[in-house]
Amino acid sequence: MAKLLKMAVALGAAMAIAACGGVPPDAPQAPGAPAPAAAPAQPISPDAGSPPAEAQPPLPAEPAAPPLPPEPPTPPPSPTPTPTGRQAAGMDTTSIPATFPVTVMSADGREVVFEEPPERIVAFDSAVVEILFAIGEGERVAATHAFVSYPPETAEIPRVGDAFNMDIEAIVELEPDLVYVFFPTFLEDLDRAGLKALYIPSLSQDFRKVADNIRLWGEIVGSPNEAEQVARDFEGRVEAVVESMEPFGQGLSVFQDVGGFWTPGRGTLVQEVFDLLKLENIAYDIEGYAQISPEVIVDKDPDVIITGSVEAIVGESALSGVRAVRNGAIYVPPTDALSIAGPRFVEGIERLAQWLYPGLFR
Repeated sequence: MAKLLKMAVALGAAMAIAACGGVPPDAPQAPGAPAPAAAPAQPISPDAGSPPAEAQPPLPAEPAAPPLPPEPPTPPPSPTPTPTGRQAAGMDTTSIPATFPVTVMSADGREVVFEEPPERIVAFDSAVVEILFAIGEGERVAATHAFVSYPPETAEIPRVGDAFNMDIEAIVELEPDLVYVFFPTFLEDLDRAGLKALYIPSLSQDFRKVADNIRLWGEIVGSPNEAEQVARDFEGRVEAVVESMEPFGQGLSVFQDVGGFWTPGRGTLVQEVFDLLKLENIAYDIEGYAQISPEVIVDKDPDVIITGSVEAIVGESALSGVRAVRNGAIYVPPTDALSIAGPRFVEGIERLAQWLYPGLFR
């Protein structure tokens, strides 16, 4: 019974992480490649946010990167990223008008109409909070949930719930003109309280749609120009990584531990990042997220391990012979950017790419 209880608690924690507007943290080294000389990681202060968990020890510094896979020599310079969206249509972002009313289809089938920009938004989603701040509209966030940690300005914003709870009375007292949620649990309660609610599920596939979400919120709050600039920056940086990786075939094998040996498989944003960076996920046969045993990790013998805690990996004696552990090829993301499908998601991709391929990304 105790063992079942522990598994239930672990599953609940993983679900809570995914339910807080982020992608669980939704990568590296070719078999036979020379081992990187990596010393044990040293603690540093993260430069933004914290992983989507209630608490975490100081984040270690990035270890030495694994060598490049034995693929083509240095690729030719990347051409200018292909323009997309309004850029492809030749539209100047400075000329995009803010037009109202704006109608958005809620995931529960309702049409939510905005006759004017909402002034006080309870944003129950980390990604949306980050989007609003990125486009210069953070002052509209009247409250959020307990897991939001970025940008630093959010420290002063009231918290009105977490993954499993929402304080409806506290929200009513804040007099918001919009409550945004990424899961439907509290929609009926919000409706009974007479609150205007918009429900759109967290992005779980195709991380490029982050740019679409940025544009959507630009329209809702009447800042389409600022949103277009942020969206274009996101798209251009993703395209730059895509083009840099094009000459390479499949490379290193990877295991990501998001806590307690829970790991992402196919059908996750993290898997899309692995695909982009030509990484072979040892958990690809898993759909979504699942917990795997140290014995499976030993059997798969990944080249690289991504984790929030080096100690959790090297402290597991069963993993001492795994290639990534022997070589010190353990990557601790310095921020939680890859766990939240917002504007910083591309930063998480870039940082991982720089660690994996230091000669290719600088």
